Amino acid sequence: MFKKTQPPLDFSGVIKQFPHCDARILHGPKECEYCDNHKDWQALRVAWGIAFTGWTPEGKELPCPADNARGDTHKLWVGNVATGERNEN
Repeated sequence: MFKKTQPPLDFSGVIKQFPHCDARILHGPKECEYCDNHKDWQALRVAWGIAFTGWTPEGKELPCPADNARGDTHKLWVGNVATGERNEN
């Protein structure tokens, strides 16, 4: 038996804007003003055991989806960089 696939759900009314250009990026608390506007998403990352962007997974923690897919190359686009990192440069 196979699970039937359905067309993707439309989240446009639920998720108005992602914090960065790459929707898989989510920086840890106090690292980025844009990601800090999504404290519920940050809490989910912790609850689900997924590392924040730029963090090294510990133990059974899963890597950040953006880091896993693209390594550090996502930082080449300024729209994906944590505001704290951007201010330091």
